[in-house]
Amino acid sequence: MIESQRRIKKIIIASIYLLITATIIFFIVINFFPPTPIVVEDKPLIQSLQVTRSGKVDLGNGLVDFWAEISNPNDDFGASNLEYSFVLTNSNGEEITKNGDTFILPGDKKRYVLLFDMPAEYELQRFEMTKDPEWTQLSRFNLPELVIRNTKIGDSPKVGNDFTAFGTLTNASPVNLKNIEVIAVITDDKDNIIGVNRTIIRDVLTLEARDFEMTWQNEVVGASIFNTKIYAQSNVLNNRALLIELQQTPIFDR
Repeated sequence: MIESQRRIKKIIIASIYLLITATIIFFIVINFFPPTPIVVEDKPLIQSLQVTRSGKVDLGNGLVDFWAEISNPNDDFGASNLEYSFVLTNSNGEEITKNGDTFILPGDKKRYVLLFDMPAEYELQRFEMTKDPEWTQLSRFNLPELVIRNTKIGDSPKVGNDFTAFGTLTNASPVNLKNIEVIAVITDDKDNIIGVNRTIIRDVLTLEARDFEMTWQNEVVGASIFNTKIYAQSNVLNNRALLIELQQTPIFDR
């Protein structure tokens, strides 16, 4: 009986020493080796795209072109696939919808969407984006640099090309680009759009320069032309390998 009590007493004393030792070790670890804090990243705030204006251009041959201007307020996010609709009505009130898709790059304040050669009886009721875009992260400072030079507009020396916008595009970025979209926007002295056109330049190597031209079947009235702007863009957001290469290229090396 006495032996049993001694054994119990030893166990109790050993347990107390073990508890004290464990407590001391715990406080040493907490004070000298604090746990790594868990960082909870906030979900990035992405603003909605804005349709800044839209309208139509009378081609003078019974046809019209429709256009819309979209602005992306997000400098670090773009969408590789943007679905949209031109909703049109004719003189009888009949409504038709022309669907399409495009892309918009980070920080792009003037992205033009075009619908060509519609009967002049149609009016634009509204332009709308039909689906929320899936955003891709890329800083606007890492976008390919596309340089437009030597632009001019006027009659083309080629047979059948009555009115043409000319220019030279240079891919000044460190990557090759498969497709480059070039859009011409002609405005009058009140910034009204009086002519739009589009072409695609394919397989442009880094530092390569290419001439381009865009033709109209009917001449844009020369007396009303005040300014011509040429926009060049490439949808790099749908190419993962290209995205990685752009993100790893230092800005000061570009």
